[in-house]
Amino acid sequence: MKQNGQHAGATANKTRIEQAETRTEQAETRAELAEMRTELAETRTELAETRTELAEIRTGEVATRAQQAESTLQRLVHQVVDPLQEIPALLLKEPPSKEVAGQKSQLEQLTSRQREVLQLIAEGQNTKQIAEIQKISPKTVEYHRMKVMAALDVHDVPGLVRFALRVGLIPTES
Repeated sequence: MKQNGQHAGATANKTRIEQAETRTEQAETRAELAEMRTELAETRTELAETRTELAEIRTGEVATRAQQAESTLQRLVHQVVDPLQEIPALLLKEPPSKEVAGQKSQLEQLTSRQREVLQLIAEGQNTKQIAEIQKISPKTVEYHRMKVMAALDVHDVPGLVRFALRVGLIPTES
């Protein structure tokens, strides 16, 4: 009988050891899964940082291109030209009064800030300069320029300059 009790105790101990080993293996598997999840999260974080850096680089490139375009426009606007040879005939002629009236009404649709930004653009100021003059951020200047272009249905800065000349917002140079 003593042997039966010992055998039953040994079997119970063996079962407990097997259960403990199973739990240990399960815990190790969970730990490995947690490590893999941590590595995946770190990889995702690195990818997000890389995407952010690329976006910042692209933003810088766009800002540089915009600044170059504004500088080129500013040089062209301030360049001394022979008005009879360089300025298109349309700019030298007086536009028909109905056309001017329609353009003046378009001008009246703009807010005072938008008109100020339009005038400064037409005078050859770049975004940074307009921002400093108006004491607003360059992004706000870009926003106003976008709204002015949309309101006037003009798609480029030279078009804004031509519009400002036609409505008399800035004087023609002689």
